[in-house]
Formats: sequence, structure tokens, C-alpha cells
Amino acid sequence: MKSKKKKLISVIAVVIAVVLAAGLPMIQRAAGRNSYLKVIRNNWGLSLPAGCVEVYEIDSGPSFHGDGERYHVFEYREGKEVPVWGNAEGLQDADRKRIVEILDGLDGKKEWYRDFESVTDMGKDKKQDESCVYFLFDGEAARLYVVERFI
Repeated sequence: MKSKKKKLISVIAVVIAVVLAAGLPMIQRAAGRNSYLKVIRNNWGLSLPAGCVEVYEIDSGPSFHGDGERYHVFEYREGKEVPVWGNAEGLQDADRKRIVEILDGLDGKKEWYRDFESVTDMGKDKKQDESCVYFLFDGEAARLYVVERFI
């Protein structure tokens, strides 16, 4: 009788271990999905729609103080909510120059740079320490381009 209980407990333990091992990657993937949107919310206090997938990212690397530049490209899927700021005209020449300067400093792949003419919506924020973030949205491609500089 005791050996049957031990075998049953062993079988149940193995089944639970297999289920957890199979499900863990899916849980981790789901938890990590759009994780940089959470970072944006924490750093800038902005909540962006989560119906997107990060398709490109590059940054200036780790730094002791957390300063540096970051660039992320998110693609929104059809039928998902997309970000809206309503001021695509708000992108000034100085902003364009700063964005190009940041991207050139990152030395990323040029095919991921956004042509300013295709930007249908944009947003920007600046902190007292001169850290800044730019959000450029291309409505036709359903892509959000996030350019950050932390000082």
C-alpha cells in the first residue's frame, strides 16, 4: 500500500514538473512582452497602448549613472489601439536635429530610422535635467519610434 502511494506521488510530481517546465517559457514570454512600455511608463509617466511588438532596439550601453541614449521601434498589429498625441506639426527643426544626432550617435541600422515626412503623430517630453524622449508614430506602417536621451 505504501509503495502504491509513493508511486502515485512520484507520478504526480513528475507530471507537475513537466507541465511547469513546458509552461514556464510561455509565461516568461508573456511577462516580457512590451516590457519596455513599462520602462517608458516608469521613466516618463506615460502609458502607451500595449497592443504592439518591439521589432528593433539599440542603446548606448550600460552606464553607471543610467545616462545615455536608447532607440526602440514598436509595431502595432491591425485592430489594436495605437498611440495618439494629435500634434505631428509639433516636431520642430531643433527636435529633428536632436533626434538625428541621437540616432547617429547610436550607430544603428539606417533602415530603422524614421523619415520625418511619414510621421503622422508625435509626442515629446523633457525633464528638468534636460533628459528627453520623442515619440514618432507612422500611421501607415503602424510603427512607433521612441528616441530617448538620459542625462
